[in-house]
Amino acid sequence: MSQYSINISKCLANWGKKSQECNGNRHCLEEHAKELRECLDAVFPPSTRTEFESDKTNYMMSTVFFLSNRLAKALIGISEYDEAMEEFENIGKDSSQDNDDYKIIYENKKSEIDKILAKYF
Repeated sequence: MSQYSINISKCLANWGKKSQECNGNRHCLEEHAKELRECLDAVFPPSTRTEFESDKTNYMMSTVFFLSNRLAKALIGISEYDEAMEEFENIGKDSSQDNDDYKIIYENKKSEIDKILAKYF
């Protein structure tokens, strides 16, 4: 008897718990995303080994894998975004907006944030 839904839920639950313990650390999140993909790979059989090999079955399984992977990447992106925004806010607190150095730093940080958003979203 296949238990895809149970095993997929376990993979996601484990990933969620471990990711929460990362406290926003991007490297930790990347490691757990890798573990999530490995767990899902173990759950999903090769398409030639499914009893009812069909496009719909393969589509359903690949959709779960894709969405799980996308969620993990989005969380990594949010972690990078959080870090950049924290630095950006600290720069704002330490600088006067009339200062030319602040304007350069502001534009650089804005560009960095845009790159993070483009990379993940």
